[in-house]
Amino acid sequence: MVHHLHKKCYELKKGQKLVCDDCGFELTVIRECDKTCEGEGCCETNEFKCCSKPMNLAE
Repeated sequence: MVHHLHKKCYELKKGQKLVCDDCGFELTVIRECDKTCEGEGCCETNEFKCCSKPMNLAE
């Protein structure tokens, strides 16, 4: 199942995947974020793009 949600990096859990709906390319979370990025600005899942579109969270 693919979810079109915008989550911050620290909300992603080990093993979750971001998937490209067009080509099937996948990114897998191998280490969870500890929120040290909050001062600089944390990344969000909609910032990861493939085939010119945001990748989606697959669970």
